[in-house]
Amino acid sequence: MNTIAEVIEAAARPAVDGRSGLNAPPALQSWPGIVHGGAVVALLDAAAGALGVTRGPRVLEGRLTSSLPLECDLDLDAEPWEDGVTLTARRDGQTLSSGTIRPLPAGDGIAAPWAGGGDGARLPMSDDCLACGARNPLGLRVALRFDDDGVWARVTPGPAWRAPGDRLHPALPPVLLDEVSWWLGALVAREGGLTNRIDVAMVAPDAPWGEPLIAAGRFADVTAVDRKRTFWRARTALATARGDLLATGSVVFRGGADYSARQLPYFRSRSGPDAFRRMFPNHAERP
Repeated sequence: MNTIAEVIEAAARPAVDGRSGLNAPPALQSWPGIVHGGAVVALLDAAAGALGVTRGPRVLEGRLTSSLPLECDLDLDAEPWEDGVTLTARRDGQTLSSGTIRPLPAGDGIAAPWAGGGDGARLPMSDDCLACGARNPLGLRVALRFDDDGVWARVTPGPAWRAPGDRLHPALPPVLLDEVSWWLGALVAREGGLTNRIDVAMVAPDAPWGEPLIAAGRFADVTAVDRKRTFWRARTALATARGDLLATGSVVFRGGADYSARQLPYFRSRSGPDAFRRMFPNHAERP
């Protein structure tokens, strides 16, 4: 079985001349045909590491202008600056996604992250998603839950997420926090959508592998970005079950009826009528 480290290393091929390539395999997908938003940021972070940018506490700032297609050769340009780097993924000269990786300023983060609720209601899983896909050999297979307060996931990463030195692979925080944030945004907006921006503060990037983890965010911390209430910012945190903070996230979700038309039939097929009505009441079938 391939590990996430092997897959990401093969997918992002940085070069010293500032131009390289990126080609993501299906194992890194969210919806069919596109790279998981958290995996996009993880790929850019891995490329930055190969270029010598700090592997210590750091900030990953990803801007997902357009979805990254799977199994497609993309250009990956690097612009080093001071102690960080900006990377841009392009196809035929068009910018699809970009990101900045830089050291985390001292004192950033939150002291006591919310650890989620009790049993809650289970959110629908997919088949092949990197975060929740039951058939994805690399998948975290996360069973997300929600209640009136927020969304959370409790997971103990499997061997595929083990990095050299018996550490947790740094791709996990952006992938897991993006997944929790997507659902926070969708449940507040009551619409389907896509991730537009991902900012992750890697507070403890060398966390040991194998510990139970909790990723969570409150609905109270989801705020509208624009007046039309199309974009929503969700704030999340990843910690160990003991409460040690590993990372925080600030993710912008873009919702809309066009996304709902494509995505919600899938969720409806995987949810009972009452559960679907609770998640997306404005799209529930009327009796």
